[in-house]
Amino acid sequence: MGLILILAEKPSQAKSYAEAFSKAKKRDGYFEIEDSLFNGKAVVTWGFGHLVSLEEPAAYKPEWKKWKLASLPMIPDSFRFTVPYDKRKQFGIVKRLLQSASQIVVATDSDREVIDSCEYV
Repeated sequence: MGLILILAEKPSQAKSYAEAFSKAKKRDGYFEIEDSLFNGKAVVTWGFGHLVSLEEPAAYKPEWKKWKLASLPMIPDSFRFTVPYDKRKQFGIVKRLLQSASQIVVATDSDREVIDSCEYV
């Protein structure tokens, strides 16, 4: 059995989840979980805010740096994504854990956002 990854919305939510299991050990960016509920290794990790954002309009076209009514709507040919500098470390942790997971439990706030795809990770 491979790694079971539980993805929480934010650190406080991940901490609450981890405390619900028999044993949780804090690591850098995640908790290792030991509990009879799991047949293998389990971890809880988190995002905070948006780990991935859309590029700013000026990254597509310099003339989009200042918004003008005449240039609306600003719709690029294809959307590009970026990881804000202050979130790169946690993004790397989540990415590594997602890539090594055999099962992923999305335990984020489902009433706010929908995960359409993980292809960007």
